[in-house]
Amino acid sequence: MDIDFFYDRSKPKKKEQSYGRLAVQQRMRLAMAFLHPLRPIIAESWLNQGKGNRSKAFGQALKALMQEAMEGHYPDQRIAAERVLVSSGLLPAIHVEDVVCGDRVLEVYFSDESTPMASSTDEVVLVVYSPEVGVAGRNTEVFFRKDGHIRLKLPAQLRSQRFHTYLFLHNMKKKQFSRSVYLGQLEG
Repeated sequence: MDIDFFYDRSKPKKKEQSYGRLAVQQRMRLAMAFLHPLRPIIAESWLNQGKGNRSKAFGQALKALMQEAMEGHYPDQRIAAERVLVSSGLLPAIHVEDVVCGDRVLEVYFSDESTPMASSTDEVVLVVYSPEVGVAGRNTEVFFRKDGHIRLKLPAQLRSQRFHTYLFLHNMKKKQFSRSVYLGQLEG
């Protein structure tokens, strides 16, 4: 008496996936891993692109990252942090003049050209992010476009670590945002 096996856990049930599918899965995995810690900032700053829906806003940021900031070919794909947009919008950005990173404090000095859409009361946001350490944060103290600088006390986790820095602006009502400016990868 023979048995006709219709299920056998020891047999592999998946056939090999195609190169294209593996490449897309890796791109999505990398993009999600990079953006997920920034989700609260992205939900707020991409809200207009997401038509008022926070999950759509994150989806738009994810799409932009995959189109603009991915480098390389499978299996050696990576994210170019300098091309990632933490925020997106029509508000005019500022011109960064100097970035000073000390042991405990990060300071950014900037100037802005006066334009009709820019207001001196636009708030400046400084984001620090280290995917390797798993820490992302932003300034809590309010700085304005007219101040000409922003200061951020570095958290203990980022001292003596490398981290990415982004800068963007929003109006007082948080309805309009600027495109984020990548300030570089710094070390605390």
